[in-house]
Amino acid sequence: MSKKYLIFGATGSIGSSLAEQLKNSGHNIHLIARNENEVNIISEKLECNYTVADVLEDGFVEKVKADVDDVKGIAYCVGSIDLKPLNLVSKKDYLKSFELNLFPIVEIIKKFKDNLKKNKSSVVLFSTVAVKQGFPNHSIISPVKAS
Repeated sequence: MSKKYLIFGATGSIGSSLAEQLKNSGHNIHLIARNENEVNIISEKLECNYTVADVLEDGFVEKVKADVDDVKGIAYCVGSIDLKPLNLVSKKDYLKSFELNLFPIVEIIKKFKDNLKKNKSSVVLFSTVAVKQGFPNHSIISPVKAS
């Protein structure tokens, strides 16, 4: 297999746009998303492979590793934005956001770390402007994306 760029969250607007840009630049890509119908449409359009995996499920990274063995780069385009006034935010809200926006990234990097080092690969993570500048109702996502 040739080196691939893994795009987690490939069915979202950022992930699908990045996939198209990389493919149009001649790169080999592998899409990862939780919705098989949506990722299948994008993979057919871009003529690339994909893995159906939900980053919130145990063993998601093993599914990806079974399909891809040589990684050139990783883009984590999965995300959420849970907007609430601070007085309505709970510990559970923060934990839910960390479970989607941070913990899976750690698992991905751990699983592919040797390969990433060998290929001098890049990992791209997306943050939010709310990390540097406060916005109303962004008290959940700001600390998570700043991590």
